[in-house]
Formats: sequence, C-alpha cells, structure tokens
Amino acid sequence: MAAERSRNFKRIGLQVAFWAVLGILLLTILQNFINLSQTTQLSAYDDDWDDMSAFREDINAMGVETKSLVSSPLLLADIEDPRNTTFVVAGVERDTLSFPQFDEDGFITIATEDGYSPSEVDAIVEFVDNGGTVIVLEDFGYAGSIGEAYGVRYTGHQLYDTNYVAELDKNYIWMCMQATSCGMNGTELDPSTIEEHERWSSEIGEHPCSNFGTETMTKEEAGVCSHHWVQTSGDFGRIEYNSTYTMLLNNVTGLEIVPGVRGALNDVSVRAITSNQATVDVNGDGKFWVGNEQTSETPDLWGQFNLSIEACASSNCDPDEGGRVFFIADGSALINAIYDYEGFNAGEYGKTENFIPANDNRKWALDVIAEATMSTVEGYGGQPSENALVIFDESRHPQNALLADSYNTVYFLLVYFTGEGLAMLVLFVVLFITFEAVLLKKKDPEPWRHVFSIIYYGFGDANRYTYYAKTEKIRQVFLSKVRNQNGLTVEEFHAMSAKELVGLIQDPVLAKFAIEPGKYSLEQSVALVKRIKAWGRR
Repeated sequence: MAAERSRNFKRIGLQVAFWAVLGILLLTILQNFINLSQTTQLSAYDDDWDDMSAFREDINAMGVETKSLVSSPLLLADIEDPRNTTFVVAGVERDTLSFPQFDEDGFITIATEDGYSPSEVDAIVEFVDNGGTVIVLEDFGYAGSIGEAYGVRYTGHQLYDTNYVAELDKNYIWMCMQATSCGMNGTELDPSTIEEHERWSSEIGEHPCSNFGTETMTKEEAGVCSHHWVQTSGDFGRIEYNSTYTMLLNNVTGLEIVPGVRGALNDVSVRAITSNQATVDVNGDGKFWVGNEQTSETPDLWGQFNLSIEACASSNCDPDEGGRVFFIADGSALINAIYDYEGFNAGEYGKTENFIPANDNRKWALDVIAEATMSTVEGYGGQPSENALVIFDESRHPQNALLADSYNTVYFLLVYFTGEGLAMLVLFVVLFITFEAVLLKKKDPEPWRHVFSIIYYGFGDANRYTYYAKTEKIRQVFLSKVRNQNGLTVEEFHAMSAKELVGLIQDPVLAKFAIEPGKYSLEQSVALVKRIKAWGRR
C-alpha cells in the first residue's frame, strides 16, 4: 500500500513538474514577444498621421491588390508570382523570437542579430532572387539584418544635415534621388540643383511611365501611372512623367555599403546622399560638430553620408531581369503626414500647428510600385499585371490590444513550427514528451491488451515466456477477438449465455478455455496461442 502511494506521488510530481516547465516557457515567450503599446504607428491599415493608409489606398486605386503579413516573412515562400509582388517593410519596431534553428552551414543556432531571424532573412532573399521587389524603410529599428544580407549597414545613430527644413526643425532634412545632394538657397531648396534620378533616366533605364509620350487617355486607362496623369480635356488627359524626386525625411540615420562584403545581389548602388556638411550624432547629444576633429569629447562623425541605396540583380535594375531592394534611411518616409502632406495640412489627420512642405515622397513610392507591378503584356500598357500584389509587413509593429498582439504571436508560432526544419523537430519532441506525460497518468498499463492479434505464439525469445504465463490476459484477448469478429457490442457480448458463446467459438478446446479459466503450463499456453491464431484465420 505504501509503495503504491509512493508511486502515485511520484507520478503526480512528474506531471506537475512537466506542466510547470511548459507553462514557464510559454509565459517567457509571450512576455518577450507580446509588446503592447498605447499607440500604433506605421500601419498600412490605420489612418492616423503616423500610419500609411494613404499609401495603401493609392495602391488600391491603381488596381493593385494589397495584403498584410502578420506572422513571419517565411510565408513569402508561398508567393505565386514574386516578379509582380512588392514587400514593404516600414519601421521594424521589435525584435523577433530567438528560437533554435539551423544556420546556412547546418549547425544549430539560437541567437539572432536584428528583427528577423536568419531563416526569415533567407526567405526574403529567396523572394528577391525569384524577381520580387522589397522596400525597406528603417532608421533605428530592427531591419538591419535585411541590409546585412545585401552588404548594406544602418549606422543606428541619428543623422543631421545643414539641408534641414527650417520651418519645421533640424530633424527634417531634404533628400534628392540623384547623384548629388540637394542644394540650398538660404532656407529654400535651390531648383537649379535638382537633377534627374539616374535610375529612371535614359542613362540606365527609363521608367515605364515615361513611354506614353503625348498619348491621351482617361485616368482609369493610365492605371499604375495615374499619379502622373494630367487632365487636358473632359475625361481625357496625358501622363506627364518626370524623374526628379525631392523627398522629405524625418529622424534619419545613415547607410553604409560594407567594404569587402558581397551581398545577395550583384549591383549595389547609392541613390541619394546628404550634403558634405552632415553629422552622425554618435553620442546622442543633438549637437552639430561639423568640421571638428573626432575625439572622445566630440565623437560625432561628419561629412557626406548615404541616405538611400538600391541593390539589384542587374546593372539596369530591370525587374524582368531579377529582383531588387530599395533601402531608405527613414522608417517614416511614407507616413500620412509626409506622404499626403496636403491632407495633413488641411487637418484630415487631426489638427496641426506645423505644416509639411510639398515633397515627392508620394511620387517616388508610387513609381516604385508602378515599375514593379505594370503589365508587360502587349496592349495592356499602364495596367497592373494579373497577379500584381503589394504586401505590408505588419508582423513587427506592436499592437495596443492584447488579443490582437496575441493573435499575431500565435500566427508567428504556427508559421515557425511549420516552416522551419529544426522547429518541426522541436515540435515533434514536444509532442512526444506530451504523449509520455499522458502515459504517466495511466495507473496500471497491464490491462491494455491487443484486440486484433495474439503477438507471441512461438519460441525463441526468452522475454516472451512471461507473456505466456499470463493466461487470464490471453483469455481476455481471445474473448475480445470473438466479440469483434462477430460484430457484437460490449453489452451484447456480456449478455450472452455460456451456450451461445460456445456456439460462436465452435472449438471445444478454446470454448473450455474461454468459459473455464484455470492454470496452464507454459507448453499448454503456447499451444493455446497457436490455436487462437489459427481460429482467427478461419
């Protein structure tokens, strides 16, 4: 009795320990990943001043479908047509879960660098290799691991420039998509310094929206180039494309091409730079130290820094020749306040005392989408391709509701455990341990029996002799075979008389064995098992 009580206590203790460890693990994961915020920002599906709903709505108006990704970029592997798909990463505000995974050399690793796990970065790289377009808008967040895959590094410190917007503050700077910086005339942009963007000029490869000339059309017919459409008469107009982009950035950092590092794409080019009087605020004091020698007291860097870099599969960055990645050193470049500056200044996103100056952020962003999604089928110029799609990464933005953030977390775990090789192995181990925990709850496994067959019926294995000594167990198995073979329920079988049972068995030896339990020698038990096996094949 005491021994039985001790076994019960041990079994209960093991169960409590197992579920306690599992609970602590789950709570740790949720605590590290669920990051509730009082405010949401940079979401394509919210319409506050610091969200990106205007950008998404413009894409939809072009006839291009938009979707959100709330779990993991691992799902990019399921995209049917990467060539006509654009993946937008804007302001990665939290890190990823650090789960065990295989690295590129096949070794197990747990640590992750930034925001996205190595497997997720690999999924993004594969997506681009298959022709996809990626826009990475980042400053001080966690998207650095994407840049590292292409030999691009975010400095991680705020950058200031003398080309800032005086009517706002020094956090707002001008960026022109050209080989030289934006010149200034006092506090105003100098128009004489604005040049064509070499990427979409005739020097490298013209933008597809520039190929319509003086052709007249309706705005609907302009399709993905409709943001360049200018009305001329009635419902008709023409596309007036130009390749100059004066963009406004806020709270930016710098970009570097890592020396000696060969990224996933062959061509990596700088698309925009600061003036030569810019400063990287290393110590975070918000002061300009232009021209000063770098010392421990003045550690800031000064000079000219990169604001935008593009990595392409080919030198002309033709989307038909491979994928490409756009890097912008500002996570907020496409927020409603800047992207839709006219609506913001009119109070559509709430009252404001600061007015955003006119800029080309909208034109640049929609030109990227137009080039990535325009149909190449003859006769469909200007229209989006059949599978045109833009995906917004919402998985790294914190939510202000526990249910919403928990949903994203569960979705992430589901994708991870079904898309990562090591994760599937871990899942198998967890399920195995859980099954073992269930087995621990079984007080006595002896009553478990094989219903459809008698396993041991011959000699040769010494471990089998203990089985033949349990004649009562063999009898119960045989009775179960009789019941099952005759299609009877447990109640029907137990209600049968001995005479009826003998009639079902039709074997005097086995009938006696079934009705009159007794002691049998080892040889007799073996003979009975053989006879039962033969009876089962009648």
